[in-house]
Amino acid sequence: MTQNELINENIITLLDDNDEAIDFEIIEMLEIAGKRYAFLLPLNDENADAEAEEDEAVIFRIDTNEDGEEIFAYIEDDQEWEMVVDTYNDMLFEDED
Repeated sequence: MTQNELINENIITLLDDNDEAIDFEIIEMLEIAGKRYAFLLPLNDENADAEAEEDEAVIFRIDTNEDGEEIFAYIEDDQEWEMVVDTYNDMLFEDED
């Protein structure tokens, strides 16, 4: 396996609300309270909001649809969102020690 192939394994393409393809780098996958979460960093997104900060990660919960396929779902519950962000931040600060 070449280094280029290894890098590409961490890149996925998702469609936005306008069916525009956006490439993301998977920067972290975590399991928290029995659920899986993906932290994604947009790559070369020409359609991103001008107000969005550079290097701003997007977080999705990984669910399973009725066909048994994994899908990325928005986290709509504020408590769940805070739990995921807090867990990720705790993990980052542990790594710095």
